[in-house]
Formats: sequence, C-alpha cells, structure tokens
Amino acid sequence: MKLDVYVNHVLVGTLAQVEVNRYVFSYRAHVDSSQVVSLLMPVRLESWVHAALHPVFQVSLPEGALKQLLTKKFAKHFDYFGDMALLSVVGAHLVGRIKLAPHGSALSAQSPCEDLHTLLQSSSKEIVDRFLEEHADTSGVSGGFPKFLAKSPLPGQPTHGKSTLIFDHWIIKSNDDDHPHLILNEYFGLSVAQKMGLPVPEFQLSEDADRLAIRRFDVLAPGVNLGFEDMCAMLALNAGDKFSGSVEKIIKKIEEFCPLDQRRGALDQFYAHYVACMAIRNGDAHLKNFGFVYSSANDVRLAPVFDMLSMSVYAPRAQNGDALDTPALSFGGVKRWFVKKTLKELADRCAVPAKFQAETSARLVGAMLSVGQDVVAKAAHYPSFIPTAQRMLELWSHGCTIHHTDASQQLKAMATSLAKSALVLR
Repeated sequence: MKLDVYVNHVLVGTLAQVEVNRYVFSYRAHVDSSQVVSLLMPVRLESWVHAALHPVFQVSLPEGALKQLLTKKFAKHFDYFGDMALLSVVGAHLVGRIKLAPHGSALSAQSPCEDLHTLLQSSSKEIVDRFLEEHADTSGVSGGFPKFLAKSPLPGQPTHGKSTLIFDHWIIKSNDDDHPHLILNEYFGLSVAQKMGLPVPEFQLSEDADRLAIRRFDVLAPGVNLGFEDMCAMLALNAGDKFSGSVEKIIKKIEEFCPLDQRRGALDQFYAHYVACMAIRNGDAHLKNFGFVYSSANDVRLAPVFDMLSMSVYAPRAQNGDALDTPALSFGGVKRWFVKKTLKELADRCAVPAKFQAETSARLVGAMLSVGQDVVAKAAHYPSFIPTAQRMLELWSHGCTIHHTDASQQLKAMATSLAKSALVLR
C-alpha cells in the first residue's frame, strides 16, 4: 500500500509499506526544508526506512473505541486492516499539519460541521453516536476513550455561503462506561492547570457534564496547522510504548529541540505541568500526553496541557488512603509519587531556581483549593458524581502534602464533607 503525504496541503512525499516489517517514506524533489514531516526526519534525498510504521505517522492513529468502530466499518474493504489501511481512511483528518491520502487520490477537505451549541447541548448519546457512526473517518485522533474531531462556525459569521465560513476546530470527548464521570474528572484537571497559569486550550463542558469540547491548539488558520509530535514519536517509539519512557528523556528532548530563546520557557512549563500531574495523581501522564508544536525546526515549543485528569481515581486504594498506583513515567529510575526530595530533584534537572519552585507550588496549591470548591459544588448538582469527586479530593490531599500541609488538610476536609453528603443521600 502507498499513501501520498502532505504538509499543510502541500504534497511532500510518499509513504509505502513494501514488506511486513519495512515502511518507506520518501520526500519529493525540491521540498522546502521547513516542510518536514517530523523533526526527526529532515528533508533529504535518501528515503526514511523503518521496521514499523514511522512513529510520526502513529501520533494521531485512532485507538480504543474509535479504532474498533473504524475496523468494523472499513475492514471489509481491505485484505488486511493494519495501520496503513487505518491511515488511508482517516489520514486526511489528523491532528497536526500532516495529511495522507491513497496514492494518486485527491486529499479530501470534507469534514463535518456542527454548531458548538449543538455539540454540547444535544443529547450525549445522539450526538456521539451520530458522529462516530457517520463521521468516524474524519477523526484521526489518538486516545483510548471516546472522542472525535469536529468543527463549528465562529459566532457572528454569515449563515449563507458556507465556503466563506471561518471555523473553530474542536476535539469532543465523551464519558466512558468503565470510568465514572471521566469528563468531569478531566474538566477539573484542566481547570487546575489553567488556574495555576499553565497554557491550556479553551475547553467547554456540556450542560449534562457528559461531553467536553477542547479547542485544537494545532489549527492556526484555514489550511494552516502547526506540526505536532508527541514524546513517543520524538523518542522514535511505537505508540504502544507510551508507558516505557522517563521524565529525564522528555527533558533531554526539550533541551535538544527547543531553540535557545524558547528552551527556558519550555523547561519551566514542563516542570510546572509535571508537578501538577503528580499532585492531582494523574497516573496516566505518559509519553503521548506531552509533545511539541512547531512551524519549523527553528520554532519548537512545548504543546499546551492536554489529557490532564486524576486517573488514579480509578485505581485501587492503598492502606494510607493514597492510590495503589504509580506514575506512567519513571524519574530517577523508579515510578513513584513525588516526595519533597524528588520535587527538588526535578527542579534541579529542569534548572528551575528555588524562587520559581516556590511560586509554582503556591500557584498549584491555590488552584487546587479553588477548583476543589468547584468540585464540591458540582457534586451537589450531580449526586452521582459524589463518589468520584470525593476520591479525587482525597488524592489531591495526598498530592498536596509536599507543597502545603494546611492546604492538604483543607482538601481532605472537602472530601470528608462529600462523604457525609453521600451518607445523607443513601
């Protein structure tokens, strides 16, 4: 199978699977050096050969429920529905600036348009089922939980002449049956990151708290996207190896690829982001949850915060009340929740001065306390959310201890108040 590869709608090369374990990407002649498909694959005459699908082409490959649906719907059209076949189906609609189409075919520009109000106000089952059943092939987005890509006209745009409309582009996420209130969990995780001053894309919660719309940070203008590569791709690992990395390897990639004038900001951002992940017990903060956005090799930045939630809520409880879980990435050769010593070691590894470390802790604590109050309020509105909310705040209390003991106790008190509410409702 052979696919044409585009960068922002400019044909730059071809990707072919020539043997079971031999994938070949070749640039066309006279491709500009800024039109690289990957920071690891600069423009050159020699082909780029890999034993598996090149990691950059795995960044947006659908996983989980979306992949299962696509397999069921399209596998009958292929002798073998592997990664190349999956790319041929969704390749025109990937996150980032790379697009793919069957060799010799036109690159499809058609994708579903829906008013954001409809995406967030219609019944969850109706909107999710319709998009996944009718438009699954327009959602090249990774992640194991239900989600799809959509676009909506910007408010105030004319309703006639659709070709002239300017669109916002969104990732729409929905709840998962095996993880109660996953959407509210992520909503509050993103809220903590936002309130502590980290770059977070705009996000909106549906009225029934069953969907979350997150504005795509890779789309700049019609037909112009930033490149996006997650840390799995940057480490030349297959997507399935997302739990095999380390914090140190991410830091090395930041030091290697971020230009000098952007490196300090990227290291500060990563430090604050990862410290927050530890505090809210985001045990799912793996290599695919961190990445770079770029317009060229001279403009490489750490991507905004995404997939930020307290995944350890769904893990067993340890004897001390913390999560019987570990972080997805190792630090210092082990996978364990941070203590004060490891917090300082991360600050040293990122070359973060003591003042910034203290400021980050203060912003984090303030954000957790503020959002904690919002969690309690939302649980009062959605009683079924109470057990998840209580467990979230219990874990936040454990994660906050190394930053501020009194704040940890306040979060614990919030969790206790929810436990009492649950007893009253029984």
